[in-house]
Amino acid sequence: MQTHPDLVTLRRLRTLSQFSDDQLTQLAKDLSIQTASKRTRLVELGCSENFSLYLLQGSVSLTARDGGKKEHNSDPSGELNPVAQIRPCMFDVDVIKKATYLKINADQLTQFAHQVDEEESFEVETIEQTKEESELTMLLFRDMTSGNVNLPSLPNVALRIQQEISSDNVDADSISRIIQSDPAITAKLIMVANSPLYLGRGNIESLTKAVVRLGLVTTQQLVISYALKELFKSKSTLINRRMQALWQHSRKVASLGKILARLTTSIDPEKAQLAGLIHDLGEIAILQYAQDHSNLCDDEEKLLLVIKNLRPQITSMLLSKWNFGGEFVSVGEESEAWFRNPSNEPDLCDLIMVAQYHSMIGTPEMAQLPPISKLPAFSKLGMSELTPPQLLAFMAESKTEIDQIEALLGDI
Repeated sequence: MQTHPDLVTLRRLRTLSQFSDDQLTQLAKDLSIQTASKRTRLVELGCSENFSLYLLQGSVSLTARDGGKKEHNSDPSGELNPVAQIRPCMFDVDVIKKATYLKINADQLTQFAHQVDEEESFEVETIEQTKEESELTMLLFRDMTSGNVNLPSLPNVALRIQQEISSDNVDADSISRIIQSDPAITAKLIMVANSPLYLGRGNIESLTKAVVRLGLVTTQQLVISYALKELFKSKSTLINRRMQALWQHSRKVASLGKILARLTTSIDPEKAQLAGLIHDLGEIAILQYAQDHSNLCDDEEKLLLVIKNLRPQITSMLLSKWNFGGEFVSVGEESEAWFRNPSNEPDLCDLIMVAQYHSMIGTPEMAQLPPISKLPAFSKLGMSELTPPQLLAFMAESKTEIDQIEALLGDI
């Protein structure tokens, strides 16, 4: 006999915070609580299926590829968090003792969000991997995680700036000496400092004065932004086309992130700009890998599927390698997890998620997104307090500045 979750259980999932009791009652009809006996495997290492698994009762073990193990036990009264959420899954998840659990597919939740928002049926297109494509995805992921593929390095000038900013004796002069090793970035920083976005009293012509006007943090973030463009290069026509598309998308999200951050009281617009620029950076590593594998480099459909499956995980690995803080790593890993909701307070990832959403408005990808009103991030950022016309008016009023930010980031 099928057992459906009750409202008390569903309310323990922070992911579902934007749904009313009536809506959750409706959702519960499509969900079932499942039972598994000892030694049952709930999730396999490398699984790419996009679902969330919630342990209601019992215990499971999580075994990594290197044999390392950890145990996850149910909490009968606490908040429910997904088990082994990253995809492809980095663990074998096995039942230690009899367990009950709830499994929710991401597409199922998106479809339901549309149904309650529009009160009509909405079909979510799902892309199934062939066995060959699944094996290819896992091969790339295994090579990346085992160190058989070198992740790109942060360009030298950006790395030196990162190190200098963390020192005790940092000032505008010491930062300027590092930046001057790259004449192109030097010229761009002076141009930015004299742009309408940062214009002060009169034009400046020296790099040190530009750094003073911009501030150390903004200078650091702009240097990283400009230095990253060195990575967006390829001899392959297909890969180069993907690099161009990625840079254009990243610029758009960066500019939208900076503007939208001004609607909040807790998120720095400059930090939001940098986060938007790097949120999909793992695609660079995937594209560089594809250059050496003709079965990926010559097949755009297969390449796009691998990118879709691996970009979040590879981005978080890359940002961790580059010593970005945890909030940036979360942006890379979770900014397309539309129902993500780890706490009641908004964070940088919430902002970039909403910026990404806005960047997709009017594109074919829009059809695959849940209604923006159902995104926990949208509500936490306070944007749900604006009427749709007010938000559209704000975006329209900001278009000139958005275009200016994109122009300053430049083409590749």
